[in-house]
Amino acid sequence: MAAGDGDYGDYEDFDRCCDLTMRGGATSGIVYPLAVVELSKHYRFRSLGGASAGAIGASFAAAAERGRDSGGFDRLADTVTWFASGRQRLAQLFQPTRATRKLYRLVTATMQSRETTGRSAAVSLVFALLGAIGPRAKAALAAALLVWLAGPALWFGAVAWPGFPTWGLAAIVVVAAVTVPWVAVKALPTGRGPLPARIGLLLLAAVPLYPIVPRLRVDWAVLASAATAGVVWLVLGFGLASAVVLIYAGGVRRFVRERAVSIGFGLVPGTGGYRASWWDRRCGMPKSTDVPPLSDWLADSLDHLSGVRGLRFSDLTTNLVLMSTDVSEGRPCRLPFTSDDRWLFCADCLAGVLPARVVDLLGDEGADDKRCPLHPATALRVLPADLPVALAVRMSMPMPGLISAVPLVRAEPEPRVHWFSDGGITSNFPIHFFDTLLPRWPTFGLTLQGYPAPGVQDVWLPEQDASQEGRPWRSVTGAVGFAQAVLDTALGWRDAMQSALPGFRGRIAHVRLRGGEGGTNLFMRPETIRALAERGRVAGELLRTRFTQEGGERTARYRWIRMRIAMREYQELARQARERGEQYRELADGYPVPEELKSWFADPPAGTDPFSADVRLTLDQLGGLVPGPFDGAPPVNPDLRLNPAE
Repeated sequence: MAAGDGDYGDYEDFDRCCDLTMRGGATSGIVYPLAVVELSKHYRFRSLGGASAGAIGASFAAAAERGRDSGGFDRLADTVTWFASGRQRLAQLFQPTRATRKLYRLVTATMQSRETTGRSAAVSLVFALLGAIGPRAKAALAAALLVWLAGPALWFGAVAWPGFPTWGLAAIVVVAAVTVPWVAVKALPTGRGPLPARIGLLLLAAVPLYPIVPRLRVDWAVLASAATAGVVWLVLGFGLASAVVLIYAGGVRRFVRERAVSIGFGLVPGTGGYRASWWDRRCGMPKSTDVPPLSDWLADSLDHLSGVRGLRFSDLTTNLVLMSTDVSEGRPCRLPFTSDDRWLFCADCLAGVLPARVVDLLGDEGADDKRCPLHPATALRVLPADLPVALAVRMSMPMPGLISAVPLVRAEPEPRVHWFSDGGITSNFPIHFFDTLLPRWPTFGLTLQGYPAPGVQDVWLPEQDASQEGRPWRSVTGAVGFAQAVLDTALGWRDAMQSALPGFRGRIAHVRLRGGEGGTNLFMRPETIRALAERGRVAGELLRTRFTQEGGERTARYRWIRMRIAMREYQELARQARERGEQYRELADGYPVPEELKSWFADPPAGTDPFSADVRLTLDQLGGLVPGPFDGAPPVNPDLRLNPAE
């Protein structure tokens, strides 16, 4: 059922209805449960939508709404307690396979810090790097390391300077004494860490020079040998670094070439179960407890919240719409599917990304003996129209490179694989999902952003006023920050512009996150998880109180703003109908319907458009709307235009 359609009873009931859309953000989704619980105290959710982590939040809210009478929202609130009370349960959801564990160790190693996990990222990274390569690569790396360690001392002992002028030796010493330390300091990744750590790194890097120190004496030839040994140390150091890069880049390249498709372009499939080994834990992976893999947890949670085993879209009492991205066609895709396209699936393809019980829900209807392009021995099956909710969420949440994409197949005319990845690629905050010109009830939004400046509030709810301020600002510093800003703009500019419009911004709560909070931070401390969830609760409370206080005046204001925007758009349609109507009346009366387009009609016409009278009437009625300037319109004029279906 489309949002805004259907008979929901008396007008008064509309004030207790709402839609809700949530932004994607990986682990930032911990913000949403308590926000949803706050809104549920007054509202019933008619439509829920989101992408990526927002899809998880929306599906959990829909499941809780389905189980409202049996305590569904209480169980939703308990998910925060579950995450915050266990040891690294969030990180435990992300479980690799034996084929991807070596690369996944590198990912978890970079996420370590003394403050959150008690581990050093540098030490974890060393373990991960050593475990990522085979015996031959280890031997090559050991040889390069040995040359770097022994090279400077061997040079010092082997080089003599017979007959070399003293002034030349002195010049060599001076030049090397100036350039070698300067290049070393610039080249070493000292970063912004504590001074003792930076000094320790420099001392560790200088280990090959230690054997030379006891053999030094005040002699220009000896000092020149030591100085040039320092140059050799630098050159061999760059050589060692290059060897490391080449060895690991070659390994990654080979892995990607051979296994990228089989692992679904991600290190975490979502199911299967993986027990972290002793070496895995040294690399930062958490100790395995009773936490299931991501997709299993997702399916179990949906069933638990709703009270329905094997939850399908037909079981829901609300309109759930999720955003995915069909990267094979380069387009956004709404789930559940609304088109008549016939989708097929391969049970072997889905076995790695969904628990077996969810795959079983898809049935076994054959597809005319068509075979999977990725598993030629496996027959394809027809994907049912009534999807399990867990499948749709899994299709929305893949994180490129980390969480595997989901493959489906379409027969066109030969079977072709379509890869579904993160919905945030095309719309990370699909606030437009349930928008209509004249909405019955508000569509609330929960979005995420960084702190624009120190001391600002944790949750920001823009005013519903005449100002044009509504777009969040961010500081851009450094090349990495600029690159991130460019990527965020490319992915989210449309969502950002729409969120700032009058009639939109006053119903979208912005929850702010610090560095180390949300995103891909899998190892957040329990207090951080609770703090994020509390900010979500505040956001939900702000939205609920704004639109229910003063007898619902803000809800009436919201409808009034949308009415004014709609009237201006209707007037623009009327202007076009008056100025261009005659041209299109003649077109409707005299243009013969092309043979290629007659399939548009249930009863293909033989000549001109059989609905030409309806076209003329519509143009006449539109042109008859009140002309002239329209006063009292918002300062921002949005465009009313045709958009392709998603």
